[in-house]
This record gives sequence, C-alpha cells and structure tokens, in this order.
Amino acid sequence: MKCRDARAMFLAGEAGQAELDHLASCADCREQWGALDSVRTLLDDPALWLEPSPGLEDRVVALVSGTPESISGVRRVSRRGWWTLGGVAVGLVIVAVWVGAQLASPDWRVALPGTEAAPRASGEVLGWVESGGTRVALDVEGLPPAPPGSVYEFWFTNGEIHISAGTFIEPVGVELWVGVSRRDFPRLWITLEPIDEDESPSGINVMDTG
Repeated sequence: MKCRDARAMFLAGEAGQAELDHLASCADCREQWGALDSVRTLLDDPALWLEPSPGLEDRVVALVSGTPESISGVRRVSRRGWWTLGGVAVGLVIVAVWVGAQLASPDWRVALPGTEAAPRASGEVLGWVESGGTRVALDVEGLPPAPPGSVYEFWFTNGEIHISAGTFIEPVGVELWVGVSRRDFPRLWITLEPIDEDESPSGINVMDTG
C-alpha cells in the first residue's frame, strides 16, 4: 500500500486492517499520524459545516476594518462568538493547506522498478513542474535503508549526462528538487553511493526507469 493512499483513508475515517498494517510498518506515516488525527477530528466537528447566518460576511468585514462607519448598526459580537468564528476560519485554512499539500496531484508520475541489485524494491516517482526545475517525491517499498558509509542518490539522466537530485538514507518520505526538467532528462534512477569524493554515479544501480 502506498503512503498517500493510506493517509487518504485515515483522513476519511475509513482506515481498515490494511491501513493499520501499513501504519505499523511505515515510520513516516506514524510520524504524520498526529497531524492526520487532528485534521480528521476537525473535519468531524459539526460546527465546521454549519451554514453561516445571513450577513456574516458583512459583520466580519466590519469587525476587521474596525472603523466607526463600518460598524454602525452592526450588532456587537461576543468575545466567545468571535473566537468561535475565528477558530472555524483558522480550521478551514489549516484543512485546506494541509490537505492540499498532502493530496495535490503531481504533474507526472512514472513507475520505478527495482533492478537485480534490489529485486524486492518497487515504487514510483511523482513529479511537479516548478519554476526553474522539478520537485519529486519517491513512493518506494522494499528498499532497505542504505548501509553505514553509503547513501542512495537519485539521478536525472540524458545519455551520458547525469544530474543529481540529491541523496537520502532511508527511502521513506523522500522529496527532492532538481534544476532540470524530466522532458530533457527522461531517465530516472537510484544508485547506492559510497560516501567519498567521487561525484559520478557508482555502478550499483538499485532502481531505474530504464
């Protein structure tokens, strides 16, 4: 099961045994559990979904502007009512930002199979086209953490030109950025690199789009 799928089910309150098993085996999802549970609790609050009363927008604008002219004829809102309104507004912003960050659709995605060096590894690369480059997220299973004295390195390649997007040790929750586009560098792959002064790809290729 992919992390994004499991988190979406947790957020919807529909987590089953498969999602619980994933949570038990995924350190990154366990780390996110507190935020997931908070957002789900907020979504379950009936006050969040109440239809606002007529004139609410005008009262909020008047209270924010704070001018005598703007509040003329506006009924004074109690401190409790104001904080309730503010809490709901902040809650909506938090939900929108958090859900957007977690579930925003990538501009492209491609399968990333394991090689003979890592036959149990599988996953995919999710990519977002950004100004000046590309942001990628790796959703990988079956690839163990890099052994001591080494790191994994993610590459964008075109022929003999290799551009590193960065390194990581544990393939969980990995997000990287590179100043090139996949259109120009179509091959995506991961190598196991010794920590040394050699900046070129090693011969240990563990995952590769081909």
